[in-house]
Amino acid sequence: MRTSFAVFFASFVDELFVSVARDRVLSRGDIRRVITRQVKFTGQQAFRLVGIAALFVGVMSVAQSAAQLQRWGGSQALGPLLVGVIFRELGPLLTGLIVISRSVSAVASELSAMKANGEIEMLKASGISPLSYLVFPRVAGGALALVFLTMHFVWIALAAGFVSAQFFVVLPWTRFLSDLLGALGPTDIFIFLLKTFGTGFMVFSLACFYGLRTAGRNYEIPQATTQAVVASFLTAFGLQICLSLVYYMSLAQRWGLGGFI
Repeated sequence: MRTSFAVFFASFVDELFVSVARDRVLSRGDIRRVITRQVKFTGQQAFRLVGIAALFVGVMSVAQSAAQLQRWGGSQALGPLLVGVIFRELGPLLTGLIVISRSVSAVASELSAMKANGEIEMLKASGISPLSYLVFPRVAGGALALVFLTMHFVWIALAAGFVSAQFFVVLPWTRFLSDLLGALGPTDIFIFLLKTFGTGFMVFSLACFYGLRTAGRNYEIPQATTQAVVASFLTAFGLQICLSLVYYMSLAQRWGLGGFI
């Protein structure tokens, strides 16, 4: 069953790329407007919750680490630590989970309802590809929104971390910012974009896949939504873990620690 699902999903993604290339969707103003609406929809749904989660994570991360760093006399390591914890790991993961719980479920239920109401067949009868007009804008817009929301998470978490760090260590803002920028390299930015955009692409593709694979019955709408959310959670965790493992294994090889892995 797992193999058949992987084959069906891979075929769905392949058909999506073929449809996008054939219809030249990025050159069409109506498609760009739908992508913009999807970015706005996803961002508005999760903006406040992402900010609250970032505030909590930033305070708690520094509260746990700064006390230890003060004991060890290594407050200069706080910036690099936050880059690793918030920018590279927790930011993309937690933001992805929030988006899945709010927007992925909405997309899956919306598309399955459209299929149950016969709207998908009407589009096909009109010569309009549902993959180009419905799926691509939701996948592209959702992935872009996840990138922006994760940036929103990161800056709030880092700002909250700096403020809370003042209770534990003497750390001027200029030094904190210098430590952050010094610890942030091109590889970190690449991993950040890969995790955020890659996760967004996968989970919104799954939402559309499950929404459109129903037989068009109303009672299948909650089933499709649940399946999309569960599959998206597993995919998000799996992708984050795999990318982190590849990154840290390559880092260990660079430091000459390959024998320990």
